[in-house]
Amino acid sequence: MLSAARKKSALAVTATALVALAAPLLTTTTASAASVSTWDKVAQCEASGNWSINTGNGYYGGLQISMSTWRAFGGTQYASRPDQATKQQQILTGEKILAGQGQGAWPSCGPAAGLGADHANPYPSAPSYPDPSTLGAGTLVKSPNGPAVKVMIEGAGVPVAGSDVTPDHYDLSKIVLVDDAAFNGLPSAPPAGTVVHDQAGGANRYVVIDGAALPISASDWTADGYNVRRDMGVPTSWLQAAVQRSVSNGRVVMDQTGTDPARYVMVNGSALHISAAEWTANGYDGRSLMGVPTSWLASTAAKQLANGTIVKDASGTNPTVYVMAGGVAVPLTYADFTGLGYDKRPLEAAPGEWLGSAAAKAAPADGTMLLSPGSNTVWQVQGGKKRAMSADEFGAGKLSFDDVVSVPAAFTAKFPTV
Repeated sequence: MLSAARKKSALAVTATALVALAAPLLTTTTASAASVSTWDKVAQCEASGNWSINTGNGYYGGLQISMSTWRAFGGTQYASRPDQATKQQQILTGEKILAGQGQGAWPSCGPAAGLGADHANPYPSAPSYPDPSTLGAGTLVKSPNGPAVKVMIEGAGVPVAGSDVTPDHYDLSKIVLVDDAAFNGLPSAPPAGTVVHDQAGGANRYVVIDGAALPISASDWTADGYNVRRDMGVPTSWLQAAVQRSVSNGRVVMDQTGTDPARYVMVNGSALHISAAEWTANGYDGRSLMGVPTSWLASTAAKQLANGTIVKDASGTNPTVYVMAGGVAVPLTYADFTGLGYDKRPLEAAPGEWLGSAAAKAAPADGTMLLSPGSNTVWQVQGGKKRAMSADEFGAGKLSFDDVVSVPAAFTAKFPTV
């Protein structure tokens, strides 16, 4: 039920609504506004705080607005009746009524709630922040909703650690607040091919590929054409981590000079040679081809594939699965594959000719440690032979059992004992 004061105000509201019908054609009084908490007080007084009330008295919703007033002040853009609109929509319409009629539209409840004295905007517009991708390289940015700071590098937001601020000479007084969603969506690494150096200083230069920072040798700097690219300073901590990263598996690479026709595919940090016949047959020609520093490529192509890597022929014509041990591709039966737990590891595709060469090698590299089912003896390869290792060779500061490769017993049996 309405209060006695509210009943007396009904005629006044209805009468003023007739004037409000012509509101768009008239000059209204000075605009007013009120906070949501003040509007809540009005609703508590008018309708016991019930924003969806409809008692059949001709007034609806938390602010007890008549239909004529609701229509006159544009409420029907939200709902046909006030009680069918949301609280926010009722308040936004109430703001227009307040601006046009003042707090007298609610003769008792308006003044009691302090409606005329509260000039706050109930729903202020969110601050407009710039899109970080539009900011210049080297700009420090952060979201208004968190402490993390990034530096803009070629459209990426590279994280800045607290330890980077002083040595990298970042001026935190120049941080730009940017849109939260855009900040969180920024790539964390510069685009592939970006040349970078440590923001703190130093002569070393790197090229970014898949978030990894590949060193550019002095001889490559000019010969590979990196000297004509934009050279960007990046946070020290990010660069240190990026140097340890590997180029993504499956990435096809070539010598940046373009003078070497050889092509390679990356698998677990090693560059595996792709023969001319396999280039098209295995679909490598359909992948993105990235140039990399000459010296880095030479060392990476010479690097043996990590022990324990599980590989198969990329063409699919050879169904055999192999485990890498000291540069040798050791064939596995299905029983070996599951029994040695290799079915739990990723299975990487390797060029068939490279894999054939790896499988044909006579013996693993010296120092390779092998263990076979049915035996607790760890064998170490030395000059094509094997020697039994003792337990005291393993431990802190010594060799690690994590580096031992499990292989079929038949493979270990091939090598004579030292």
